[in-house]
Amino acid sequence: MTGEMEEKSDWKVVLQFFIVPLGLVAVLVCVFFGLQVLRSRHPDPRAALDHLKGPSRFLLPWAGDPKRWQSGYDLSLLVRSGPGERAEGLVPEMAAAFLDAGEDPKLRRYLALALGRSGDGRGAPALRQGLKDTDGETRLFCAWGLMQIDDLSALPDLRAAAADGDSAVRTMAVFALGQMGDREGAAALKSALRDADAGVRWNAALSLARLGDDSGEAVLFGILEVGEAGTGRAAGAGVGGDASAPLNAIRALALLHDDAARAALRRAAESGRSEEIRSTARLALEAIAAEAPNPF
Repeated sequence: MTGEMEEKSDWKVVLQFFIVPLGLVAVLVCVFFGLQVLRSRHPDPRAALDHLKGPSRFLLPWAGDPKRWQSGYDLSLLVRSGPGERAEGLVPEMAAAFLDAGEDPKLRRYLALALGRSGDGRGAPALRQGLKDTDGETRLFCAWGLMQIDDLSALPDLRAAAADGDSAVRTMAVFALGQMGDREGAAALKSALRDADAGVRWNAALSLARLGDDSGEAVLFGILEVGEAGTGRAAGAGVGGDASAPLNAIRALALLHDDAARAALRRAAESGRSEEIRSTARLALEAIAAEAPNPF
């Protein structure tokens, strides 16, 4: 009995002073080399694009959801930051992947975002087709992407998107029409001035002002004096929200150069709700005065 106890005690000593420390050292060595491997990997658009393609359709029922959208998210960031292989060479494959994204709306959204950030016109046909997607977020990113690419052949599609069933898509579409200088889209923009959504109305007025059309002046006056403006998903995509709305209204009114616009700017310069609004209105008035022809 005493011998058995001594044998167990010896094993405890071996375990405590040899096996456990060696195990901890092995774990630490594995962690160290694992971190070194991770540090040696550089993000690469090609790798992200290959990874998002995932397993074949034949294997997908057995492999399960490979979370390809995460690779799409990585790709959208890499296209923006531009490390590694030039993304321009991958645009045709990115467009094909977008069209072949199947029932994964997140993947379609991030691929649309990546195509827009590429600024490459070869991605425009896929984005134009994406404006008919069943997912509103995907249509929103497609409209944004077409604006970034500045593909003028997409203007008819964006005019149609100005009547989309999703207010965020309508907002982005009317914003894009103004950014792209679509004078033929003035009718769609004027129709958007009567939209039920405030964000659509004020972006339509802003776009009309960019085209030199004063049809949306009343909406711009309301934004400047009352502060009415829309927010939401389209604002996050770059259209602007409550904070920038009065300042953008000032800039829009400065483009119109008519008496009503000047009067609104003078009121804002004298009694605007903040010093930023008042100073921006004063600068706008000075810019208009500098552009006025000398009568002498």
